[in-house]
Amino acid sequence: MYQSRGLKNFIQTHPVIFILVGINILFFLFITLPIFPNRWIAEKMIGVNILIANGEWWRLVTPIFIHSNFNHLLFNCISLVIIGSLLEERKKKSTFLLVYLSSGIFANVFTYIFAPLTFIHVGASGAVFGLLGVFAMLIYLNKLPYQLKNSLLVIIILALLFTFMEKNTNIYAHLGGFLWGCLCGFLIIRKTI
Repeated sequence: MYQSRGLKNFIQTHPVIFILVGINILFFLFITLPIFPNRWIAEKMIGVNILIANGEWWRLVTPIFIHSNFNHLLFNCISLVIIGSLLEERKKKSTFLLVYLSSGIFANVFTYIFAPLTFIHVGASGAVFGLLGVFAMLIYLNKLPYQLKNSLLVIIILALLFTFMEKNTNIYAHLGGFLWGCLCGFLIIRKTI
C-alpha cells in the first residue's frame, strides 16, 4: 500500500519524467516485440549521420527515444528519474521539458557535427547529460544547498569519467548534452528560460 502511494505521489509531482520514461519504454517495445514492424521503426528513428546529411533531420530528435538494448534503456531511465526528479521539483514543468529535449537534440547535433558520417547513435544519455550540465552550472554559481551540491558533484564527475571509460559510449552526445545543459543552467539562473 505504501509503495502504491509512493508511486502515485511520484507521478503527481514528476509528471514529465513519468511521461518521458513511458515514451522510452513504449518505443523500446515497438522496436523489440515482433508484433510491431520493429525493424522499420528502428531504421526510421536511429541517428545515422550520413542520412541526416542527406536531409533526414528528424533523426536529430528521434534517437533520444530509441535504445539499443534493455540495459541501455534501464540505465537511461534510472538516470532520468534520479537526476531529472531533482530538477523537475525545482523548476517549472515546461522549463524541465525544454531543457531535456533541447539537450537531447543538441547532443545529436553535436554528434552529427563531430562524429564520422558513418556514425550511428541512439539513446537518451545526451538529454540526461544536459540535466547534469544544468546542475554543474548551479553548483558553479553556488545556487544549491551544500549537501545536494556535494552529492551532485560526485555524480557529475563519475558520469564524465565513465563517458571516457566505457566502450560503445557516444562521447559526442554526452559532451554536447552536458555543454548545452551548462548553457541552460546559466539561462535558468538569469531567469530567461
